[in-house]
Amino acid sequence: MVVFSLLILSGMCVMAAVLHGLAALRRPFDRTQSIFAGMCLAIVGYGISQVVCFTANDVPTYLAGLKSNFLSICIFIPLYGYFIRCYTGKGSLKVLHVVSLCFAGLAVLNFWQTNSLQFDSAIRLQQFKLPWSESVTLATGKISLALQFGILLVVGVLSYGVYALVSVWQRDHSGTVAAMLLAGILFLMSTVQGGLVRLGLLDFIHLPPFVFMLMPVIMGTALDRESTRRLRASERRFRSLVEQSPFSIQVLTPQGETIQVNRAWEQLWGLAPEDMVGYSLLEDPQLTEKGAMPYLRRGFGGEATEVPALVYNPADDPQLKGPPRDRWVGAYVYPIKDGDGRISDVILVHQDVTDKKRTDDAIQLVAAAVSSSANDEFFEQLVINLALVFGASDAFIAVKDPKLEHALRTLAYSANGRVVGERLIPLIGSAAGEVLRQGKEMCIHDVQRRFPQDSLLSDLGAVDFVATPLRGSKGEVLGLLALSDTRPLTHIEQNMRILEIFAARVASELQRQQAEAHIRHMAYHDYLTGLPNRAQLHEWLSGVGGVDSAEQNLPKNALLLIDLDHFKTINDALGHEVGDELLKAVANRLQTIVASEARLARLGGDEFVIMLSSDTDIQSRAFAMAARVMAGLSQLLDVGERSFSVGASIGVALFPTEGGTEADILRHADLALYEAKKSGRGAVNLFKASLQTAVANRLQLEEGLRNALGNQELKLRFQPQLGRREGVAGAEVLLRWKHPQLGYVPPVDFIPVAEETGGIHAIGSWVLNEACRHLSDWVRAAVPFDGHLSINVSAWQFSRPDFVEQVRDALLEHAVPPHRLMLELTESALLYDLQETIEKLQALRSHGVGVALDDFGTGYSSLAYLRDLPLDQLKIDKSFIAELGDETEHPLVESIIDIGRNMGLVVMAEGVETEAHCQRLIELGCEYFQGYFFARPLTEEDFLSWLDEGHVVAPV
Repeated sequence: MVVFSLLILSGMCVMAAVLHGLAALRRPFDRTQSIFAGMCLAIVGYGISQVVCFTANDVPTYLAGLKSNFLSICIFIPLYGYFIRCYTGKGSLKVLHVVSLCFAGLAVLNFWQTNSLQFDSAIRLQQFKLPWSESVTLATGKISLALQFGILLVVGVLSYGVYALVSVWQRDHSGTVAAMLLAGILFLMSTVQGGLVRLGLLDFIHLPPFVFMLMPVIMGTALDRESTRRLRASERRFRSLVEQSPFSIQVLTPQGETIQVNRAWEQLWGLAPEDMVGYSLLEDPQLTEKGAMPYLRRGFGGEATEVPALVYNPADDPQLKGPPRDRWVGAYVYPIKDGDGRISDVILVHQDVTDKKRTDDAIQLVAAAVSSSANDEFFEQLVINLALVFGASDAFIAVKDPKLEHALRTLAYSANGRVVGERLIPLIGSAAGEVLRQGKEMCIHDVQRRFPQDSLLSDLGAVDFVATPLRGSKGEVLGLLALSDTRPLTHIEQNMRILEIFAARVASELQRQQAEAHIRHMAYHDYLTGLPNRAQLHEWLSGVGGVDSAEQNLPKNALLLIDLDHFKTINDALGHEVGDELLKAVANRLQTIVASEARLARLGGDEFVIMLSSDTDIQSRAFAMAARVMAGLSQLLDVGERSFSVGASIGVALFPTEGGTEADILRHADLALYEAKKSGRGAVNLFKASLQTAVANRLQLEEGLRNALGNQELKLRFQPQLGRREGVAGAEVLLRWKHPQLGYVPPVDFIPVAEETGGIHAIGSWVLNEACRHLSDWVRAAVPFDGHLSINVSAWQFSRPDFVEQVRDALLEHAVPPHRLMLELTESALLYDLQETIEKLQALRSHGVGVALDDFGTGYSSLAYLRDLPLDQLKIDKSFIAELGDETEHPLVESIIDIGRNMGLVVMAEGVETEAHCQRLIELGCEYFQGYFFARPLTEEDFLSWLDEGHVVAPV
């Protein structure tokens, strides 16, 4: 009976494993079904192995059944733990994983041990007689510690199951949970009884096999009831979902006949379910005509399909009454398959997309308006489309105008589909004014009754008025977007939403135009004075006909370039804030002078431009305008608490007769301005072609000077200096430049250019080093020359902070005694910073270098600074020497000689060209001479030859 019961229960467990395994295949998301199927299979193994043990006649057979029995337990208990975890959601997966590993280890030990994991030593079989006279085989022996550990694990897992099920039952009070809890408690109690039997503490048959085999039956029954309950709940939820869904749902047979519909379907189509008796969706000619049938047949064929939106009209199909008015309806077809994969039902979900279609049409119309390239066309197209979307007779965009206090000005106005001219929209006592006052979109019905003073709406015969304010990104009101109609407007709520879209786009475009205008103003106007700038001037010039032409029938134009005199002094002395305010005052004064006769711009800094045109005598008009500017700027300008009188220099360029490109015109005016400044400022100068030639020559000199040193085009010449008593006292080093195209260029032409371009520093350094090199070479060659070499030093070169170090380094590099070098400086070079000059001269003289004051008498010639400067030599300018004669008095030359003698300075006359000059200078007491009378500037070779000839100053 015991064996038979176990076999019956094993069969039931096999059946449960198959049923729940199939359920797991149908519902792969439900893991409890698959785990429970595994538990049932493990119990089947447990039951069969227990039958083997109960009927065994020898020890090997019993041990084989016992090992299989323990293996089944090692599989079943972890699965039970995972089942409880999935079913209740309570417990730790990590703990279950650890427990599973422990059972895996016990299973391995079970097969490794000879007497299974239950016994440590050999066992002995005995027959145990049951109360109903049935006998079963049992084994006795020493119980192993591993079995005791295994029993504790089993009890722990079963206790966890009871705890988790109790927690769920206390929350839900579910009958299914109660049944499972009962099975868990029986399972736990039988396990305790079996453990006591195994340990020899209880002399009775091992009961867990019977309870273990019975437990899956109880739990399986409970799970089936739970699945049935859930299925019914799911069906109720599905029916509720279908009924309450806002989408139209229709359930059909595979042949297209209606089974069930929801309330939304009835409202959409205006039909009742009984109206669909005898109707097949797949035989509807209307759907075939509209092109929906291919999509429907694909869906009824088993593929989920979307049917594009189609328009339905009540008159389309008499059998299918259709919607009460035109509607756009889209659909989705979902086939439902049974367990065999055959289509059992088809669900058709309809969606009314009429509103969406209207919105899409509106967006397309807006897009058509947006695609307009010109700004005016954009607004015009937009109001036309706005009226089309809402079926309104009138639509307009109106914006604020600084010149209008109580009205708006329309940017675009559409009346009955046509763009009309600009209109003014009143704001007092009007619907438009009320919308702006409320600051929100409004729909006003019977508008003329509410606003009888609104003359515009009265003229239009408007019944309804819809409008919304146009707002910028910061919330400021830019204007109004509105529409009106002579009939009541429909779809008000939808209209208001679409109107907001239109308004946002219009406001965005308005702001874009304002930003573009602001950017253009910034790009073409001066930030300080607000006048047009250089970029705007170029546009003016490019817009004047004949800029690059000289046709006589074109208008003549003049460009006046104005530069404020001594503005930098004011700016440096009083600060940039005062300077900026002065520039604003000058700009205002010039605007008053120019008025509407010409165009005024600021180029930058203190430069302004006036451009004027005239068909006759443009030159006279230009000079008349220049005279007015000079007179106007000579009057006092009030800047804060100060008053200024600002002078100006003006350069005038006429074009097109004297101009080419825009750049040429500006360059011509700049050249004329440069000449005006050279003439003493406060002058007006007209550009002439000769100025261009002079500039071209200067540019040629500048470019040539940049390459002169590298191309070895600069050469030194030596002009002897003689003393009356000692003969050759020294020589002045003179610089010569042979240009590749221009030939020899006089120093008076290229030295100023070098000073202005900064090239004088490199040239001066080269001259200094070359002179020292020559002196060094002459010393080594024993040239009969013990005098000094005089080098001319530019004011720019002398002002360098490291000038003294340059001289010292050159002397050291070439090993030249310092007294062999004389530096010649002009008064302008010495008097820029008198204290710094004195310090540099003292440093030079402390090194032994001589210093000569060149061209004495042509500058300040102040005895005060002459007394303070540490000098060695005075050089009388050659302009005074050229005036010497036998019978005339020469007090200036005589005074210079006396000053030098009294101050202990050597006085040298340069430019001595005749014997008469020499004799007269000797008579006046001059001791040293230089000039063509003795020798011209010589090359090094000629100078050395000249020294060999021996030369002295002739006695009086």
